[in-house]
Amino acid sequence: MNPSQRAHCDVALAMNQRRSMSAAIHIGLVGSPPPKNAPRYRVIPVSGEFFHIVDTGTGKVKGFRRDHNVACAFARKLEQEQLP
Repeated sequence: MNPSQRAHCDVALAMNQRRSMSAAIHIGLVGSPPPKNAPRYRVIPVSGEFFHIVDTGTGKVKGFRRDHNVACAFARKLEQEQLP
């Protein structure tokens, strides 16, 4: 790569970094808290009226409930038990 091409690449890289930083500032990503961890347990509808509570790490079903709200409450309970 000749010096002219190298200079062009350096300028293009700097402009790209500046544009990315500008976009991050514009949408408020700079200075914001880091994202929360993904939930450990996920509620998944299976057949018409049943919901499985699945461990996202292993993919194993930890329980099932008939009502969605009860299934979500059970998933939150399991999540609280996992915290140190």
